Amino acid sequence: MIYYQTYGHAASQAVVLLHSGGMAGEEWQPQIPVLAQRYRVLVPDLPGHGKSPLDSERLTISLMADAVLEMLDAEGIREANFCGSSMGGAVALWLTLKHPERVKRLALYRISYRSNTDIHAQVHSMADPAYWENFGLAAWLSKLHSPQGGTDAWKQVIARVGDALHATGSEHAHRLHDLAAITCPVLIITGDRDPIAPLTDACEMYHTIPDADLWIIPHAAHITASNTWRAPAFAEELRRFYSRSAKHAGS
Repeated sequence: MIYYQTYGHAASQAVVLLHSGGMAGEEWQPQIPVLAQRYRVLVPDLPGHGKSPLDSERLTISLMADAVLEMLDAEGIREANFCGSSMGGAVALWLTLKHPERVKRLALYRISYRSNTDIHAQVHSMADPAYWENFGLAAWLSKLHSPQGGTDAWKQVIARVGDALHATGSEHAHRLHDLAAITCPVLIITGDRDPIAPLTDACEMYHTIPDADLWIIPHAAHITASNTWRAPAFAEELRRFYSRSAKHAGS
């Protein structure tokens, strides 16, 4: 069983927040208080991240999705709202396509519907420890992922993410035709300069998914500051999306 935390009221609708690759549930700390006012919020560390062990030789999208389903079953939750960030978005999209009965609404944050050589080149660059050291995050990641095997375990964690989202052989390799079958409401969130979730892909998804909203964050690359000055707007937009009841309804 993966490690996870719960917030809010047990009788409320469930919201599951799935973190990005190399991160853990702590990624969602700015959004949790706002969402917990109205929802039952579940925040896991996905396998091979934070406090959740990886009981496999390889990190895969389906392995992470199965762990999330196990968490939902343990909590007695049949259907939940989801928000997935980057790699977590790939997991949430997999769940929506493979287990649509478990997903009430889906927010996809900074993730395309596929991986290709250009996208994976960007993901691969983020698997280099120097990338995180340049942002001054190495010490924080070392502490976050020390349960995975010590102070240097974080380097293996980020390497696994590149493998899970590889341009060839990854399970994150959907077609637009697949997305056309999604029946739940979907909110697509991307920065206008995000090389991992290209704006062209986001627009294709928006035009293909039958009930889709599109939120383009201006002047934002893959690091979109949703955990700093944009955090209040991000949380409120999620809450608005989860509360809307009809296709294209206003708020």
